[in-house]
Amino acid sequence: MVRRTKAEAEETRVALLDAAERVFSDKGVTSTSLNEVAAAAGVTRGALYHHFSNKLDLLDALMERIMMPLEEMRRRDDEQQSGPCLATIRERSLTVLQLAVADPHARAVFSILYHKCEYVDGVLPVQRRHLECRSDCALEVTAAFAAAIAAGELPASLCPRKATIGLFSYIDGLVFNWLLDPDYFDLGGDAPFFIDSYLNGLRQAGSKE
Repeated sequence: MVRRTKAEAEETRVALLDAAERVFSDKGVTSTSLNEVAAAAGVTRGALYHHFSNKLDLLDALMERIMMPLEEMRRRDDEQQSGPCLATIRERSLTVLQLAVADPHARAVFSILYHKCEYVDGVLPVQRRHLECRSDCALEVTAAFAAAIAAGELPASLCPRKATIGLFSYIDGLVFNWLLDPDYFDLGGDAPFFIDSYLNGLRQAGSKE
């Protein structure tokens, strides 16, 4: 009986997260009430509060279910893959772009955070979490670029921090624009071209500084 109850509770939690994805995507975070999420999930408001204390808690759980682009890159950094440093940066960058295409939950949450979430008072903790993740990941990626420079894979004059900021902005911009209109370009198929173009540009730009 206990196991069945736990399984049912988990099913309810998943249903609420799925419903939140749909309703947040349709109406935006600030314009959606918890009653609407509960109704979309087919559960009572009390059942929702059993799992989530407020809307921010629900949004945070959505983020936990997937990995934001910078968090995914950080996870890949922690795997300590061997091989050329620049090749590792390339692979991690491709993983971020392909995650947005291949994982429907990731795609939904990316769309909510990029296009349906206003960073007003009630949602500011989500923004702070994103900024903290970005800062931590930036340190690691900057170190990876520095290692690539030390290994002679990139020009010695290249600034690792500038390369990192450019890469983050490039990836965020690609995901942001693809989510606006997925038929406009093939993010998954063209990801190698996009990342290779950026990295090749670093080889040229660094030599001119």
